[in-house]
Amino acid sequence: MQKEHFFLGNQIAEPRSFTPRAKVVPPPVIPERNRQEHAAFIKESYNAVVEYAITALSEREKCGLPSADGVYINLDMSPKLVPQKLAQSSGASILKISEDKSDGNVDVTVYIKNEKKDWLSKKADEYADEKYNTKTGKPKNTGLIEPINAIKPADIHALYTSIEDFDKLPDNKAFLFELWITKTKEYDTVKLSDVLDKLAILKAGKNHLDFDGVDVWMIKATKQQLCELPLSIGYIEGVRPYHQPSILIKNRSESREWSELIEGEIQFALDKDSTRIGLLDSGVNNAHKLLAPALPNDRMKSAISVPDTTDHSDHGTGMAGLMLYGDLTDITYRHGGPIIIEQDLASVKIVENGHTTDPDFYGAVIEDAIYQAQAMGASIQCMAVTDGTSYDGKSTSSSASLDESIYHNGKCDRLVLVSAGNIEPPEVDATNYLESCKANAVQSPAQAWNALTVGAYTEKTIVTDESYKALAAPGNLSPMSRSSWSWRNGCNKPEIVMEGGNIAYHPVFQTTTHPDLSLITTCQDLAESLEQFHATSAATALATRLAAKIKTATPALSMLSVRGMMVHSAKWTPEMIRIGNIKDIIPLCGYGVPDEETALFSNEKYATFIFENELIPYWEKDGSNTYNQLHFYDLPWPTEVLEQMGEENVKIRITLSYYVKPSPGYAGRSNKYRYPSATLHFDLKSASESMEEFLCRRNKSEGEKKTDNDTNRWTIKQQRREQGTVQSDWIECTAAELASCGQIIVYPGQGWWKERKLANVDNVIKYSLIVSIETTKTEIYDAVETAISNRIGVQIMQEV
Repeated sequence: MQKEHFFLGNQIAEPRSFTPRAKVVPPPVIPERNRQEHAAFIKESYNAVVEYAITALSEREKCGLPSADGVYINLDMSPKLVPQKLAQSSGASILKISEDKSDGNVDVTVYIKNEKKDWLSKKADEYADEKYNTKTGKPKNTGLIEPINAIKPADIHALYTSIEDFDKLPDNKAFLFELWITKTKEYDTVKLSDVLDKLAILKAGKNHLDFDGVDVWMIKATKQQLCELPLSIGYIEGVRPYHQPSILIKNRSESREWSELIEGEIQFALDKDSTRIGLLDSGVNNAHKLLAPALPNDRMKSAISVPDTTDHSDHGTGMAGLMLYGDLTDITYRHGGPIIIEQDLASVKIVENGHTTDPDFYGAVIEDAIYQAQAMGASIQCMAVTDGTSYDGKSTSSSASLDESIYHNGKCDRLVLVSAGNIEPPEVDATNYLESCKANAVQSPAQAWNALTVGAYTEKTIVTDESYKALAAPGNLSPMSRSSWSWRNGCNKPEIVMEGGNIAYHPVFQTTTHPDLSLITTCQDLAESLEQFHATSAATALATRLAAKIKTATPALSMLSVRGMMVHSAKWTPEMIRIGNIKDIIPLCGYGVPDEETALFSNEKYATFIFENELIPYWEKDGSNTYNQLHFYDLPWPTEVLEQMGEENVKIRITLSYYVKPSPGYAGRSNKYRYPSATLHFDLKSASESMEEFLCRRNKSEGEKKTDNDTNRWTIKQQRREQGTVQSDWIECTAAELASCGQIIVYPGQGWWKERKLANVDNVIKYSLIVSIETTKTEIYDAVETAISNRIGVQIMQEV
């Protein structure tokens, strides 16, 4: 159930005098089992499921129907304990892991070939027999057998992955689907094609896409035909509905028809809490029927010498559509209900075809545009316009102007999302596009410390034209997205990625965009009505839309908190994780893809605290400046419940968001400590140290240091996460450990304020601190709510 985040403002924090000072998380614990009983249970359950499935396959063979060479089963397993021994070489191939079960466990769907049908039974026998004990006296195969809670048959329901429930599909109507097949040594495209033919399943467009480890086939099938797939084909990783973007813009007539259909289903629900989004771009053609209700003429301005506020560049209008509606492909294929819009727009033109703005003074245009947009009520703003240059992460006049405008004399009341910059399709290396992403650096002003920089990833991989092939695998970085890979200094950029489309490869035309791999949005040319859109511009528009949703859901949030929540909710896809280690992933993908549900709401197993505060970093002593204070948070912590949960796996994530006043001179460009006015950092008490030891570890004012910082417990690690003004990191541990980790400090670091007369600077840092607890099985939200109520005696926000 959706629940409100716990917004506690500046409560709880305790200022303490600060002078800076120049436990490894144990592996998951396997559930305790009665050895003989559990072995017998595993054998009986497994044999029954396999026998049932093989019987069904035999019946198909008797009828002359295609039959798979193995069986699909579901293993209900304890979370975080899916062993590597489930790899294909051991007899089972992992196809899918579902982690959204209500009991906190995970469902692991595996495929087992008929010739390996005794695989798990033999493993259970070895587990039960003491003669196979390991050298340490433990049962053999403990890591494989003991995590298994139950074994069940797996059918199409286990393989179908979609927002829409499989059971809601019409029975006799054929739709386009993506059939995902794990490739093995025996994988044969000809044989698979033949099976699909025998099932009367149409292979639409190009037969399949060839990715590393998986093939994706586009098929047209009915619900009943889908049900036959697991009985006919082995190693199915998943079945997904296919949404074809290009159908929306096939020709002018169809484009207008789709636009009119969408227009008829729109309902604007604007009130005092609705969020207005500012678009800093090429202007907008607000005569478009889908945009007119959200963008009247009096909210169309210009920050350049061109007074015409209309879009003549075919960019701003597309951005406006994505910011308002998202990808129109998704809207067109949704099922039932009106389209509810809870935000509107303001537009400020900052570029124009044929009008050149000197990059050295582009910052002035940015400052004016941000001011005008906020004057029209838009504090969340989108700018997907870069000046085409890269500076190794160092500041430029435009990036510093952006930082200055966002800082806004210490008000910190603006949020600007900027695009990382695009790689043009002809410049992409089709043989290894990630190398192109690494070689092409984020463009100015996206290196700005205070901006939220957005890169692009993609889930779009199917092209109906068989002569084209998508470059990026689903869930990976878009080939058009730039990175901070080559930077020697600078912040972690981009911080997040959103859908930006894919690139297609053609033997003749080489690398190019394609409607099937793009997003669909409003077109500046009203005769066309809709158009394809892509790259980091599209991603930035979608990110801005999500930021507006966060603000609308919790109007009390500051811009610092909205920005922090965008990063706090971000996760890496499996494809991103395959890129390599943290230092490889962060410069390309940032913290990953924001999860809308997590950003907007807590739930029974996910509780989020949001604090907003001000810290005075420095003070003058004996004629020189020194450090002043830190903030100590002794959180209202569900200690008792966490202790009762014992070895259950949990995760704590902390995100710190603040702005800096920039100093863009040479010293600031060459030294990351000379550019920001002041920096902030956070730390968490470890389970193995006392409160006194924790405070002493970071703060010389508290006494002698007695413990060391356990950096290995963090995922991102301190050095990497602190490269920027929005810092996020997380720890996965047991609930019992987390029970004694409810204390956090926020403390200042270096900055140019420390070198100036404090009477002449602000010397105050506003910040947002976001802390979440995520459990795997036990509900935690109510316990957190009770702890807060007991501590500060206020009524906490109610359920949605």
